[in-house]
Amino acid sequence: MKNLQQYLLILLVLPMFIGCTEMEQKPNVLFIAVDDMADWATYLDGHPDAITPNMDRLANQGIYFTNAHCVSPICGPSRASILTGMRPETTGVYTNKGTYIDYVPDAVSLPRYFRNNDYHVMGAGKINHALGMVVEDNWDEYGPDCGIVGSPFTSEELLSEGMDPTRVVSRLNCTLPMNGGLSLIDRPTMTYNSFDWGPLDIDDIGMPDGEIAEWAVNKLEQDMDKPFFLAVGFYKPHQPFFAPRKYFDMYDVEKINLPLTLEGDLDDVPQPGIDFAHAAWSAGTHKTVVEHGKWHEGVLAYLATITFADAQVGKVLEALDRSPHADNTWIILWSDHGWSLGQKEHWGKHEPWQASVKVPFIIVPPKNYSGDELRRGSPCPAPVSLLDIYPTLIDICGLPAKENLEGESLIPLVKSPDSEWNEAVVTSVGRGSHSVFTKEWRYIHYYDDSEELYNLETDPEEWENLAVDPQYDQIKQDLASHIPLDGNYRQFVRWGKWKATIPVSGDIELFDIHETFGIAEQNNVAEANPEIVQSIIEYLEKNNLTQRHVLIPEI
Repeated sequence: MKNLQQYLLILLVLPMFIGCTEMEQKPNVLFIAVDDMADWATYLDGHPDAITPNMDRLANQGIYFTNAHCVSPICGPSRASILTGMRPETTGVYTNKGTYIDYVPDAVSLPRYFRNNDYHVMGAGKINHALGMVVEDNWDEYGPDCGIVGSPFTSEELLSEGMDPTRVVSRLNCTLPMNGGLSLIDRPTMTYNSFDWGPLDIDDIGMPDGEIAEWAVNKLEQDMDKPFFLAVGFYKPHQPFFAPRKYFDMYDVEKINLPLTLEGDLDDVPQPGIDFAHAAWSAGTHKTVVEHGKWHEGVLAYLATITFADAQVGKVLEALDRSPHADNTWIILWSDHGWSLGQKEHWGKHEPWQASVKVPFIIVPPKNYSGDELRRGSPCPAPVSLLDIYPTLIDICGLPAKENLEGESLIPLVKSPDSEWNEAVVTSVGRGSHSVFTKEWRYIHYYDDSEELYNLETDPEEWENLAVDPQYDQIKQDLASHIPLDGNYRQFVRWGKWKATIPVSGDIELFDIHETFGIAEQNNVAEANPEIVQSIIEYLEKNNLTQRHVLIPEI
């Protein structure tokens, strides 16, 4: 009888023991995001002056992707694609208006999927497109947000419209705007004077990102009774380029190297590309920066905020190394898109060239992980997309497969970075415009059917557009075959400064592509311009134009 009781006790306890063992073996995830960071980290050789020791150390511990691209060079759609695992053509998220939950309310986000699979899910800062938590169901707990555009100022201090040209902020011993008011020249209707930069006499913790780092450090110091998913979203180096003075002092404005540029670079670029380059949607214009002699100063400020963000990343990594979780935690570091500082005569994001679409992306396996051919500190040259993050993390953590994910698991490349990988990466730049990247080529197809083509092996700066040369027609056709179709739209039309998108069902949408407020295609102005809408409809009907991409000549 006693033996029977012992046997029954073993049967009762064994499943609990097995469950605990599986829980202990399931890996944690440290998910680190930086915002608007081009591929300027030192380990990528992106800018000769960049100081990023912590990202460099992280890259040396894992696999770093030298050809990683965003899904869209705009915060909202880029982050929506990472969180949902789906493209803008599937979710409908093309702008910064709202967040993914407003477009695909039934989507199970990446953090929510981990929470559904018995992970303790924590986050802080900018992970969703917002300054903090947006979707409560994604998180078990959420820490500090990003303040007002990642700065230590109040909304009143940063307010642009209706304010005096300068405001003294006594508590921070400075006067705003600090760069002379360039934002007000090109973006007079912006709510916040975000196109600004300068050093601040504060410590790291005086910045929202400093608070976010401290919160993450405290979380990593705690024991966990579940595997965890910890998302840490730093707002820098997103503008405004404010940071503690010590990071500005690391650079000398007299020795700052400017990005490589070519005079007349846009001479062979079609009009939609010129519109992207010269728009002031996400920042001031490059023309204004140069005319006011602020180019070197602006590049220095961007580098200073990169180094500040790198320091916050370092604090979190050091806390992980000290913690009991160090041996069983995967680290993923990414930026939602890049940033141009004069390349293609552009300043900001939301354009189809490499400065805005190529990003830092690192995957670091736990210390207890050994893949078949794992070589820590190895570069991976394969073209990959941030769309691949969701399926990769599911694969890493052994979670159940999920339908409707449009990326690919990168585990084969983590195990063997030189593996064959023939993917073409597609970045959507608004509705109907796309940038297609392979190791050798970048092909850009605009919504009006105009094109660009660059041979990246002979022209890495994308200076010579080969699209008009008929010998490349087959290459263009092959690259175009990778462009996803948004079945919700029947036609895309350009007429001068107007872009019209014609849904399969519903009314025509109209956008002013020279608008200087917010992000392009964010404000449908069809209702305010009925005569323009009617003229476009009549022209299409009169000329029986049914093709998907239409250019209406100037009248």
